[in-house]
Amino acid sequence: MSRLFLLFFLFITACGPLEEVFVEEDLLQRPQAKRCADCHAEIFKEWEKSRHAVAWKSEGFKRESENYTKTKCLSCHAPHQVDPQKKPALRVEFKEDGVSCVACHFKEETKAMHGPLEVWSPPHPSKRDLSYVKSGFCAGCHQETYKEWKMAKVEKSCQDCHMQSLGKRDLIQKFPFYYFHRAKPRHSHEFVSLIASAKDVRVSFKEGTLQVENVGVPHNLPTADQGDPRLYLIAKIRYVDGKTKSVRRVFSPQAGNPLPYKTPLSISIPNAEGVSFIEIKILRRLAWKKEKELILSKKIHAKSLYSQNGKRDLGGSQRAGRDIKR
Repeated sequence: MSRLFLLFFLFITACGPLEEVFVEEDLLQRPQAKRCADCHAEIFKEWEKSRHAVAWKSEGFKRESENYTKTKCLSCHAPHQVDPQKKPALRVEFKEDGVSCVACHFKEETKAMHGPLEVWSPPHPSKRDLSYVKSGFCAGCHQETYKEWKMAKVEKSCQDCHMQSLGKRDLIQKFPFYYFHRAKPRHSHEFVSLIASAKDVRVSFKEGTLQVENVGVPHNLPTADQGDPRLYLIAKIRYVDGKTKSVRRVFSPQAGNPLPYKTPLSISIPNAEGVSFIEIKILRRLAWKKEKELILSKKIHAKSLYSQNGKRDLGGSQRAGRDIKR
């Protein structure tokens, strides 16, 4: 097989430059995403699982955009060209592809595909562009989340969390082009929405109040430029006299009260001096899902309410969050 390929290679190079022999003109005419699957089959399969792939056609977006009549929302769900720090224009063709391969990787200025790796790709020109590994690339559409990330002042980029490393893998699966590439460092194109866990949310007592703090997610929790994701806190208080009381809060971007990164929010505990223990649950609900997911369950006993001198901390504090209707 390798000998046949060598003969084939010698034959085509004798006919002219490889760029001219293998170039596929339609790739520079903004084709549908499935066209990219001809060579990049694995990356395409990952993208198909992503929220980017259904950004335009999901029932949730149809509903929120009032059947595409809210024009302010449209361009980020079917962008023509994604550039760092710049809100994109709405694409004319193949809107159903949502945030597609071509939208992110093809640049009108160079008539080439751009990406973070140095590659030689005969079917189309390719250019290395390191903006693809920086958070600013996501900022044109995810403007509010990007601002929150900037305020967090962390080293991790959006890509570090939402495009996890897959190690070294082949970029191309199509013959004969996979012969032109060695495996390179590759990152997932599923653009996963990570689930905050118990280690990301700290719940404690200070001065008689319940302190809730986002310690692990370097932007607001939850975060969204559009949609209505929510975080639910349910605190069931058991008093020494056997009585119980529930304190409930909802945190969401739409309500203007998500949990900022490393900024504690305080919730008053009624009759803190009579508390025996408090059972706490925190759940989240993604904007495009109906069901809630439990991310933290914790029980705090009364001794946690005592200060170092043995007296109970009974101080008041600023209320945070929205009451949930019981």
